[in-house]
Amino acid sequence: MQNVTGNNRIYLSGGGNEKQSFPLDKFFFNALPQNGCFLYVPMALKDNKLYPIVHLWMKKVLQLHNQNDIQFETADNLPQYQFEDLKKFDAIYIGGGNTWNLIQELRNSDFSQKLIKYLQNGGVIYGGSAGAIVLGKNIDTHDDENKINFKDISGFNLLRDYSVACHYTNEQSERFKDWAISHNSPILCLSEESGFILENGFALCLGNKPCIMYLANGIKK
Repeated sequence: MQNVTGNNRIYLSGGGNEKQSFPLDKFFFNALPQNGCFLYVPMALKDNKLYPIVHLWMKKVLQLHNQNDIQFETADNLPQYQFEDLKKFDAIYIGGGNTWNLIQELRNSDFSQKLIKYLQNGGVIYGGSAGAIVLGKNIDTHDDENKINFKDISGFNLLRDYSVACHYTNEQSERFKDWAISHNSPILCLSEESGFILENGFALCLGNKPCIMYLANGIKK
């Protein structure tokens, strides 16, 4: 596990559309300072036809929350960002898409190490779907197509040794119980209508559905 200290906060979204994630997004935007600015990282959608218009989607989300004073910058060239550049942002928002593509982009650009340092120095990170999964211990918790044949299933392990599954449904209960037992590792399962906040060791679940945890022995909480 990464040694993360300081007054940091991590937001995890189970995915879905902007209406399903509304409670968590509202909490996130309201916690930003007035006239704040965050960095939007949409790399999980880089090979998707929606990638050229992701900034329009984020503008739509901000309008939905009446957050006209909050600014954001879309990161389409990760290597250009140094740690000093990240420090000027009040938060970093990592969007959803293909988990394999996202973690390859983050690792190959060395952005992952800068991201971890940003969190260690009191930063705020929002991870949506794939963006949430890569923050966990292992990332083999999804069904995304692995066109790039990426082999490494280790995430950034920023969640106290928990992994994350998104788009969770009750029908997947046995699947993730077995996953926890076979990996001997706990997992946090988030539906598309649930979100999770971790701040300095304290956790908060919010949304319209509960956050589900499977401990390493398969016990459900």
